[in-house]
Amino acid sequence: MKQPSIRRQLMIWVIGALCVCAPVLVLVAYLLALTEIDEVLDDSLRQTAMLLADRDLAGTFPTKPTVGFAPYGDTQSMLVAVARRPDGGLMFSSQPEISLNFAPTPGASIQTANGARWHVFTVVQSDRVIQVAQPVAARREGAAESASQLLLPLLLLIALVGGLLVFALRRGIKPLDDLNAALSQLRETALTPLEAREVPVEMLPLVHTLNDLLRRLEQAFEAQRNFVADAAHELRSPVTALQLQVQLLERCTDQATQAAATAELSAGIARTRHLIEQLLFLSRTAAEDGERNPLPHERVRLDDLARAAVVRLSPQAEQRCIDLGANVALEASVEGDQLQLEILVSNLVDNALRYTPQGGIVDVVVDLVERAPTLRVVDNGAGVPEAERLRVFDRFYRSPHAPALSEIGSGLGLAIVKAIADRHGAVVSLHAGPDGIGLEARVVFPAPG
Repeated sequence: MKQPSIRRQLMIWVIGALCVCAPVLVLVAYLLALTEIDEVLDDSLRQTAMLLADRDLAGTFPTKPTVGFAPYGDTQSMLVAVARRPDGGLMFSSQPEISLNFAPTPGASIQTANGARWHVFTVVQSDRVIQVAQPVAARREGAAESASQLLLPLLLLIALVGGLLVFALRRGIKPLDDLNAALSQLRETALTPLEAREVPVEMLPLVHTLNDLLRRLEQAFEAQRNFVADAAHELRSPVTALQLQVQLLERCTDQATQAAATAELSAGIARTRHLIEQLLFLSRTAAEDGERNPLPHERVRLDDLARAAVVRLSPQAEQRCIDLGANVALEASVEGDQLQLEILVSNLVDNALRYTPQGGIVDVVVDLVERAPTLRVVDNGAGVPEAERLRVFDRFYRSPHAPALSEIGSGLGLAIVKAIADRHGAVVSLHAGPDGIGLEARVVFPAPG
């Protein structure tokens, strides 16, 4: 299939428009010429008829001309003059073979004689009726001849416009070629914005859009590079720990030490697997955002998610002697992805359990704030300083002022929470807990329309 071409399309449309307009112009010229000819020749008929009305036809002309007249079609004027008495008797006829209808009505008219249509001007006097006629076809031939003289100039004009159009298109599309050349020189390591100073006005929106795209690509590449670097750094520590645990396991001689080393190795593998799963989830979420994949349109009950998360993480809470409960006083539904919202709730509760000391309290609350469904996870742990409450949503960031009381986390839990909240149009934020103790993680979803 032939690739579409702007240049070819413009040529087709412009030349096609000229070819369509040329016959229209000839037709208009013909009609205008016919109108002008009618006006001029109608006046000529009137003048000729008035002139004959003032002549003494009986003494000047015989009833039938003594010299043969050329047929009206062979003459330039194609005029026929007839004079009759008031009773219709013939006094004079310049073309006796043309039988005009006797109509003693003064003025202009059109009648049919000898199978042709005629323009007739009649002058009525007391002793005579003068009729001067001219065939309609003669006028049309004259108008057609005048209009046909436009054909050659129009053809030359079409050829000239076509040539100028080819030249203009080549010059006009040159900025596109320059833009393509500038884009071909870009590299992912140097996405320099395109120069817009000498770009035509019509191309400025395209250049601005491309520059905006280049800026977003630069940010995406930078985020990707940072993500890969951070992921490699974060994976180095658990992999090194696993290697050391394997070496320790190899050196074990008694069964008890070997069992302890095996348990430690299993825990290290679980932590590493959890980190990899979170990295994969973040990568997949970023890819879906980049592709603008829509979320599933399903109703998800936040109160059910809260209860399920409490049930699922209760063993972990009991192990740490933490009072984990759900405070769900009403039903609240949002539209979104069930699995992602489960991960959001689980990460918030897991994060609270990590930073809450033994004997502490973690509550999962679902309510409405100004008609907006809201999920809150409240604990009475160490909390997060206000200056760091935005940074903790960055990937791999761990607050030095609030060390986890259990095993070291991956630094990705809250980053995943924010990514899921953003995809659902929700706003996630951190606040001080009740009476300024602990931390409250709040996710406010869009209010139903």
